[in-house]
Amino acid sequence: MRQIERSRQLYLRAQEVLVEGVNSPSRGGRFYKPHPLFIDHGRGGHIYDVDDNEYVDLMLGFSALVLGHAHPEIVEALSRAAKAGTHYAAITEIEVKVAERLCQLIPCAERVRFANSGTEATMAAIRLARGFTGRNKFIKFEGHYHGWYDDFLLNCHGRPTDALGTRKDPVLIPDSSGLTRESLANTIVVPWNDIEILLDKANQYKGQIAAIITEPVMSNIGCIPPKPGYLEALRQITRDNGILLIFDEVVTGFRYAPGGCQEYFRVVPDVATFGKAMGAGISIGAVVGKREIMDTFSWGKVLHYGTFNATHLAMEVVHTNLDVLTRNGNANIKHLHDIGNQIIAGLREIFNHRKVPAIVQGFGPMFQIYFTQKESIGDYRDYCSDVDTEKYSRFAHELIKCGVYVTVSNGLHSITCTAHTEEDVDRVLNAADDALGNM
Repeated sequence: MRQIERSRQLYLRAQEVLVEGVNSPSRGGRFYKPHPLFIDHGRGGHIYDVDDNEYVDLMLGFSALVLGHAHPEIVEALSRAAKAGTHYAAITEIEVKVAERLCQLIPCAERVRFANSGTEATMAAIRLARGFTGRNKFIKFEGHYHGWYDDFLLNCHGRPTDALGTRKDPVLIPDSSGLTRESLANTIVVPWNDIEILLDKANQYKGQIAAIITEPVMSNIGCIPPKPGYLEALRQITRDNGILLIFDEVVTGFRYAPGGCQEYFRVVPDVATFGKAMGAGISIGAVVGKREIMDTFSWGKVLHYGTFNATHLAMEVVHTNLDVLTRNGNANIKHLHDIGNQIIAGLREIFNHRKVPAIVQGFGPMFQIYFTQKESIGDYRDYCSDVDTEKYSRFAHELIKCGVYVTVSNGLHSITCTAHTEEDVDRVLNAADDALGNM
């Protein structure tokens, strides 16, 4: 019987000094029952809680730990940087090296600006688009999450279907108190994977839209790939209307391919944002894009400051991480796909064998399970109307009890890392079969 008493005691202590006992609501008691687990350390593709329980980790720091935990070359990079000084707030050679590497890897990258997180990168990208185009409005899609910046923070989480409005005129639903009407006034919300409605909105607001921002694979409401031809159509609509296309690759970057989803799908945006896996566990963000657009960040134009932009510590880690991911013909990225596809295929077989109405959606390094009667989930509205999120949460809690650490929110996803092995695949599949039996 798994013991979690130390986690319980620590959670009681934490609630006395931290809001809800955590530093991000997604880690807290709202999601994890009877309480969140306190993690002591990680090694490779596994984590260990304070009660010394071991888990195969499929959450991986909300998809940041692409190499797994405590990768020896990352540990060495951190040590090397710390000995030389973690931060100078002055230009260093390693910044140039990393930026050169990004420009080599990422199709749209001709210039780079580093930031401190994915949220900060997407905030900067929208300001850049507005400054470059002289327009104020932008389009975001239902269910997509681009960070907690005011202008983005609406229609991100699952809601009752009768609260959503029509597909052609979605109700704008702020995801937080403290947002002003003014901050949302220039945000146009559109269903994803629906070109006709997107084209209607582009025509309705012709000459007013600075950018369309999208996750190339929808990763906030589980894992919803683009329909065939959808990203290509987005690219054409933006070109035809003088709108910048921004790919938010904070989650997908350095996972599907060295150059992100834009390389994988062969659709090149004007601007892209990166974070998470780029830093292999260190907080980092980046905005990259075409030279003419990115140069709008120059002094006296679009302001983007940051005391901790491109710290020596972060740059050493990113440089090492990119080396590891791309060596031997990108073997590690291929491994992410192989392990993920094995898990996906195995889960599908288990659900089919047990006659459980569920699908496993995604491919390669990212996927999610939906308990549904539908054959696929194509957008946010499908998720809100046809997915049993409570059943998923029960299943995820059972998986954790069986030794596989996953998100308990159906709106997130599972991720593979380079340290996962075929033995881990077997452990995940056995745990999934046991979890379904326990339910």
